[in-house]
Order: sequence, then structure tokens, then C-alpha cells
Amino acid sequence: MKAKVISIFTQKGGVTKTTSTINISGVMAEMGLKVLVIDFDTQCHLSLGYGVDAENEYNVEDFLKSVEPVRYVNKGKGENVSVIAGKLTLSTKNLNRKSLKKALKKIGDDFDYILIDCPPKPINDDLGFGEIAVYASDYIISPVDYDAFTLDGLTSLIIKINELQTNEELKAKYLGFFFAKVEENTKDFKEAYRELSESPISDMLFKSYVRKNAFIRTSINLGESAVFLKPYSPVSMDYRKLADELIQKIKSNA
Repeated sequence: MKAKVISIFTQKGGVTKTTSTINISGVMAEMGLKVLVIDFDTQCHLSLGYGVDAENEYNVEDFLKSVEPVRYVNKGKGENVSVIAGKLTLSTKNLNRKSLKKALKKIGDDFDYILIDCPPKPINDDLGFGEIAVYASDYIISPVDYDAFTLDGLTSLIIKINELQTNEELKAKYLGFFFAKVEENTKDFKEAYRELSESPISDMLFKSYVRKNAFIRTSINLGESAVFLKPYSPVSMDYRKLADELIQKIKSNA
């Protein structure tokens, strides 16, 4: 399969997981890459952020059931971003760890990158959408806030992924995490960034980060990536740096 599959995964909501999925895909499309974005969170915020009806006539449930033909909603520059809408009532009943991976094999050669917007929930003993997503992925990344609660959740996520890699045949590689909603001149951010830069997981910290910016909310309300609506805004420039670093990390881990 040609496409590289990336899960955007956090264990806590409100840290720009969906916003980052939309804007990273936008940058990739700007580069001329073909990108598929899958709304795999029953809150359907990604679908809403793209202005797609969460109960679209073709959605992720149809995709998992192999309903053909696959029908995308096309967004972005040159309509290079294809979206599979979420479903509010999506259930894990009749699904297993490999369900999404199996579905992706049929269309994986049509795209350069596939981004999965995962639900903000821990992976635990009960099968969840996050677990199904990471088993379909080549790589996992996480946006984080710089409060202690979020960073504690990040540590537990890394431990859980290591356990799945060791004991449960998970093939996906955890590429790392990046700070979002950053107020870069604050003491809290500077201390968190410095401490993680000097920590045992410093190799997982993206050098790029995304600054807090009011235009993000405007772009979501307009159903499009900030990169296309306001190409030279600070947040658009931040996501370009982040996407470039992400692609370089993938190339170096290939």
C-alpha cells in the first residue's frame, strides 16, 4: 500500500487534535500530495470542521462495511483532501482490531497520506476506536497542552503503545508529540518545553509547535483549513513547519 497512515491520537480532549488533523492535511494538499482524512471519532468534530454533515449519505460506517463505491467529500487546494465523514452512532460491535486496516487496503494506493482523527480516550481492555485506528496505522502522533494533566496522559499513552508493540503485535511507530495552543512567551510553556527537551523522551518532542491564534476558530466555522483561507497567518506558518517536520520524521523512519 502506497499511503502512509497516521493516527492523530490523544487521551484528552481540547488539545487541537481535530484542528491539527485538518491543518496538517491542508499543508500536505498544498504540497501537491493526495490526502485522505477519516473521522473516526463519534463526536464527529472533524466532519463539522470540514462543513460535512456527520450523517453524510456515505460515512465511515459504510467504509468499514466495504460499501462500494467509496464516496469522498473533497476539500482543500485542488480538492486534494478527501474526507470520509464520521457517524454519531458508530459502534465497535462487529468490529475488530483489523477492521479499519482491512478497509484501507482497498484504497491505500490512491493516496500519499491517510490521517485518522481518533477519539480522545485512553486505550484500555475494551476494544475502542482508538485501538482500531492505531492498528491500521504506520505512525502515531499527539498534540499536547503544557499542563501537568496532559503530560501525565502523554506518558501513560506512550507506555500503553509500548505494551501493545511488545505484547500485542502493534506495528505502528509512535513518532512523537507537539505542543499546540502555545503562548510562547509564558513561563509555563518555556519550562515545559525545556524540561521535555532534557527528558528521556526528548527524541519524541517535535521542535515545531503551534501558537494560539484566534483565526483557527474562524477557519473551522468556515469549514476549511487555515492554510487555504489565510496562507500567511501565524497559525498557517506553524502548521507548515509542523507538517514538514512530520514528513521528514516519516522519511527517516521508513
